[in-house]
Amino acid sequence: MEEPTQPMRSEAASAGFYESPAWNKKYPQASNRTIAELLQGKRVECPPSRYADATFKKAPRAKVKPARAAIWTTLPPEEGDEGET
Repeated sequence: MEEPTQPMRSEAASAGFYESPAWNKKYPQASNRTIAELLQGKRVECPPSRYADATFKKAPRAKVKPARAAIWTTLPPEEGDEGET
């Protein structure tokens, strides 16, 4: 497993920061973690997901159009079908 290259680190650092209004803390917008770092328990810095409602905007609720009612045409019964069900 290889470490991130200097250009990779520079690009992640140049991405800037996200400032969480709920936590009043800045988090890097991009970061590099190797598999080895993740297996050692290192985490990606981000706001706690259980409080995502406080950090991310909710999408507006979609307005659902009512389904069209099926239009059935009633045909007159054919001769000889009148008593059948």
